[in-house]
Amino acid sequence: MDTQTFYATAAVLCFTLLGFWWIVVQFRHTELTRETGPRRFAFLVSLHFVLPGLVSLASLLATGALWRVAFGLAGVTGIAAAVIGLSDSTIRSGPLGRIGRVAWLAVPLYAALTLVAVDPGLAGSVLGLQPLQVEGLILVVVLLVGIMLAWLLFTEPLAPRGVDQPAAEHVSPTVTR
Repeated sequence: MDTQTFYATAAVLCFTLLGFWWIVVQFRHTELTRETGPRRFAFLVSLHFVLPGLVSLASLLATGALWRVAFGLAGVTGIAAAVIGLSDSTIRSGPLGRIGRVAWLAVPLYAALTLVAVDPGLAGSVLGLQPLQVEGLILVVVLLVGIMLAWLLFTEPLAPRGVDQPAAEHVSPTVTR
């Protein structure tokens, strides 16, 4: 498969997965948006679909060093988002803490994405592939991490049972005579 076809397919896949993720967020809206930590975490999962989708589109349009700028910016953005998103104290423990350990996998992936963008010669000398092929392989793993995070956030209870349910209105007992 040539890189043009790969990136065209990847862009469609990334934005489709992003749409599915936003539907998942609607199912868990109260849990994922009540506090800053889970809200940042949900945004971080979104970036695992947005950034690969955007660089896939950019790779189709960019010529020369422009693709390198796009991938480099995406890598730096991914690292910064992961560090900021995972630094919130509310997500270091409990269910989000366990899920957060998976999210840290993205940091070396985004670092590798940036490294290949900065020095494309590494792709050929280390792996014998074209730089955009290596970037594509890295994006596949970023998507895998995003899919894993989305699944874990969808299936893992984030709060004790009953917390999301509104409290029953207090009704005074009536006295019958």
